[in-house]
Amino acid sequence: MISNCQSKIKLNIHMNFEAGIRFIVFLIIFGVTNYLMMLRRYENDIKKKKYLQQKKISRLYPKGSFIF
Repeated sequence: MISNCQSKIKLNIHMNFEAGIRFIVFLIIFGVTNYLMMLRRYENDIKKKKYLQQKKISRLYPKGSFIF
């Protein structure tokens, strides 16, 4: 009776450990994908800001005008 209970406890501990490792792996994968998505969004925002800045500067100096 005691050995049967001990084996259930060992099995339960093993299952909890396995579930914990799976959860940690899930968190790592989720974190990496989230980081990559945010990095791509940040790079796109930087490109848009740079393009808009160049567009605003080009409005200040029309084509054909020459500045000394």
